Amino acid sequence: MWKALIHRTAWNPAARPAEVDLRLVPAAFLGIILIGSVLLALPWAHRPGQSVGIVDAAFLAVSATCVTGLTSVNVAEAFNSFGHAAILGLIQVGGFGIFTASILLVLLSGRRLSLADEQVIRTTVGRIRRVQPLDVFAYGCVFIVLFELAGAVALFFLMEASQPETTVFRTLWEAVFHAVSGFCNAGISIWPEGMARWRAHPLVLCVISVLVAAGSIGLMTLINLRYYYFWRRDARRRGYLALQTRLVLVVTLLLLGAGMVATLMFELNDTLESASLTDKLSWSLFHSAMTRSGGFSVVDVGSMNESTLLWTMLLMFIGGAPGSMGGGIKTTTFAVLALTAWSALRRRENVQVFGRQIAPGLTSIALLLALLASATVMAGVGLLMVTEQNHPFADSREHLLGLMFEAVSAFGTVGLSAGVTSQLTSPGKLIIMALTFIGRVAPLVITLYLARPPYPRHVHYPIEEIGLG
Repeated sequence: MWKALIHRTAWNPAARPAEVDLRLVPAAFLGIILIGSVLLALPWAHRPGQSVGIVDAAFLAVSATCVTGLTSVNVAEAFNSFGHAAILGLIQVGGFGIFTASILLVLLSGRRLSLADEQVIRTTVGRIRRVQPLDVFAYGCVFIVLFELAGAVALFFLMEASQPETTVFRTLWEAVFHAVSGFCNAGISIWPEGMARWRAHPLVLCVISVLVAAGSIGLMTLINLRYYYFWRRDARRRGYLALQTRLVLVVTLLLLGAGMVATLMFELNDTLESASLTDKLSWSLFHSAMTRSGGFSVVDVGSMNESTLLWTMLLMFIGGAPGSMGGGIKTTTFAVLALTAWSALRRRENVQVFGRQIAPGLTSIALLLALLASATVMAGVGLLMVTEQNHPFADSREHLLGLMFEAVSAFGTVGLSAGVTSQLTSPGKLIIMALTFIGRVAPLVITLYLARPPYPRHVHYPIEEIGLG
């Protein structure tokens, strides 16, 4: 959606549409977080003998609303059914808001898409003849319901056969909770041991991985795939895969495969040493899929090799696709930066891929998003080094790497942790909360801001070259 809006270049002051204040996005999320913090801090949301402070309640509310997955307390042990239902509600509202936020802002503005917008979106979704914001919004709602319902049904039958001692209603509740948490890329579990409970069940891990992948490839990609009939020979009836869809799918598959191979190679003699060959492959693929923004884990991430953690941080920093549940700088941003570097290396002025030329302005936007993300993460790590300097392991290399991993995971709204979250001080938790909120809201706000029609510039200065490298 917002990728299409960026292509607008014409500006007419008389015809300029009404614009919605972009502060609505962070304000809405802050409102949801505030309500969630109050609900999770209530005594009747906790199990008997358990008490969750306001900082930990706010931390969990931020994590659930921003579909991150980092938790400073054990959700299964600290909260009762009411608390779990509140967490599920925050995950669903937060995931739904991110998935459809840009469309909602267009609807609230009371305007129609421009002809250029409709043309780009019509190309993206293939067979839809005329596209309105309400149509795309409806598709987003349908996809959320269908994927979560299908995931819940699949998980229910798989889990019921493996835990006959659990009641049907409890199994159904667990299936629904983890289907929603999986598709929304939240990574929050109501099992004390988390997804490690099902480490010996590859089919359960496969269902969760599919849900995470579906939620992380983006609304426009899902719509485009819905109207692409690859089995038809007639190209006119087959449909068309847009460039954004191709880039999202190719980059996602490449990163998924690279993450699996790296995890298998680095952890073969460590966390995967005692596992069977099937489990080695299953756990490696699952860990790679969770770096897209899923946040679940079947092995102790804190016990992984430094090489694995560094590779995982890179994958978490890239994240999912635009308009998806995933965080990070996005796969298309990474693709544009990589293709721009490749074109510069080959001394080509234009960036071309799959028989198409990428708009020159997108390179600047991709560079902006990557630089802002890098600066935010570096600032977060620096602040954590200050707040956590009195930690018993503050001088160890593992502690510094753990803080870096925590900051990248928070900004990328992933939720994987090297075991640092529960040990953070209150100021450290506030920093992680800020990184989570910024990583979830800032990219969307910046992209929507850049989507607005540019103001004309009547003064053009002479061009002069400078030396680089």
